Amino acid sequence: MSVHPVQCIAATLEHVVTASSSRLCAFDAATTALIATSEAHKGLVRLVAPFTNPATGKSVVVSTGEDKLLVVHSLPDLAVLSSREIPKRANALELTAQGDIVVGDKFGDVYIFPLEAPVIPAGTKPADIPKPQPILGHVSMLNTLALVPADPAHGLERDWIATGDRDEHVRLSRFPQGHVIEKYAFGSKHLVSSLLYLAGTPSTPPYLLSAGADPTLQLFALPSASLAAQFPLQDLLEPYLAVAPEMPTPVPAGKKKDKRGTRTTARKRKGGAATAAAADSEGADSTPAPEGDEAAEPAEQEDPSTHERRLLPKGLAVIKLVQVGATTDAQGGIMVLAAGSSALLFVPFTALLPSSTSTPAGKASLLAFAHPILDFAPAPIPQSASSATEFLVALDTTRPATSAATPAPAPAPATPGDDAPTPVVRAALDRESGQLVALATLTTHAVFLSSACASSSASDKQQQAPSSTASLYPVLSLLHHPGDDDFGDDADVGGVGPASAGNGLPKGGRGIKRPHEAAAVAVAGGPGEVGGFDSSRGKRASGRAETLRRYEEAKRKLAQEGGAQGANALTEGEKAAVKEMEDEARRDAGAEMEGAEVA
Repeated sequence: MSVHPVQCIAATLEHVVTASSSRLCAFDAATTALIATSEAHKGLVRLVAPFTNPATGKSVVVSTGEDKLLVVHSLPDLAVLSSREIPKRANALELTAQGDIVVGDKFGDVYIFPLEAPVIPAGTKPADIPKPQPILGHVSMLNTLALVPADPAHGLERDWIATGDRDEHVRLSRFPQGHVIEKYAFGSKHLVSSLLYLAGTPSTPPYLLSAGADPTLQLFALPSASLAAQFPLQDLLEPYLAVAPEMPTPVPAGKKKDKRGTRTTARKRKGGAATAAAADSEGADSTPAPEGDEAAEPAEQEDPSTHERRLLPKGLAVIKLVQVGATTDAQGGIMVLAAGSSALLFVPFTALLPSSTSTPAGKASLLAFAHPILDFAPAPIPQSASSATEFLVALDTTRPATSAATPAPAPAPATPGDDAPTPVVRAALDRESGQLVALATLTTHAVFLSSACASSSASDKQQQAPSSTASLYPVLSLLHHPGDDDFGDDADVGGVGPASAGNGLPKGGRGIKRPHEAAAVAVAGGPGEVGGFDSSRGKRASGRAETLRRYEEAKRKLAQEGGAQGANALTEGEKAAVKEMEDEARRDAGAEMEGAEVA
């Protein structure tokens, strides 16, 4: 029987909520007793956010995941209050002070949903149900958002919403009138995957923290959105990055990838071209239904596990920032978690915030574990009297312990009498030293921590067990993609990588579409010369090859005919190719181009 790790963890003042695969569990924060479980989701749960109504004191927890369902559960019994489908898979989830649900999806749109789902009359057709409208949108994938409440004392006259995307943009817009952009926070050079709002105090302004694939943690002063300070993260966290992104599983030519991740051969219907089944809202490929004699023949499938997973270079991507104490608290600071990291980082405010006082700067603290960290959350009830703050830390125990090549990590506390590591452990910020320390796992906690994980039998192992790195570390897949110069540098797949240097392939695999084992055509010295590769190239690469072919043909005609006679012999396509190559030569400093000007 396999066990799925806890990928999400959250807490209220009285309860702890965990998500393992599609299963939610609620625990009593004081006794660590399991109260209830829920199986309302049909896919991996990615985001969990609790909310307590200050007027009534009632608590709920909102969750969403791969099934694109936005589910509201009551606490602590986890009864389903509402379940509705959202347009796209969510990448960010926040709740306002009034309880409205703010969702940012992977297509860059942000929506607002009421906590109580509207009642749809029976018999209403799906086409008649009004579709939610986004309040703002990015042209790139949105990774994170943060709500900025109005603060007139510091110049914030209205509520704002901060959003960060894959293209290093941090945008500050009015909320909920998101079409009005107030500011841009400039300073990021890579994808932004975590934002955190720090409320202002009488002595300090409000701040916005931004982090992602940049080597620094960036602090922006509000409302000006000016870069106030930076804190270096790369050197501190890089030695502890234990998980590397994976090269996408290649899809051989003539095959399509269905929604389950298997690859099926696309067949044409008899007497006509194949017609694809209706794709889902995100454009997933589907395989046409066979007819006639083909109906009796099972669809050809390939086991994805037969493909060797190629690892790309490890990279930093901060996925969570949590505030500890007030910005004026000498022991306060920021907890930082990077995707695939086996260590938590604590950055004190005295080392982060700009200050004109003579207060000595605090030192950052690292706490390493034996396994990569998936999520963490403040523990509502401290276990030790010496702890200023305690945290529950979810570990990916499906991966082996970190190797000896990395700095020696502190071993994760284990369940008494059991050699297997505990999937959720406790850490604390020591009150006296201000450093992170690991806490021992009590026997009563061991039962709670172990029961948080969803177990799976052999029949449903495929649905419960994490299928790949992308399942539990989705941000890592954004660090490298075709088009980046470093895509494939450490993974020579289909001639893309170190082995392809000097063979004429576009640098970093740019223009190469779906490389696979039977990789392919490489332009070695010019058009018509075929090397030892066989690659399916994309439209951009094909267009470039056609331009080069026409340019070579134009050079040949100019060399044979010469002068105006040769120029008149050129076709319009050849003239355009010569002009394009000459313009490119002028743009590239020092480039020399053969041929003559063509009128």
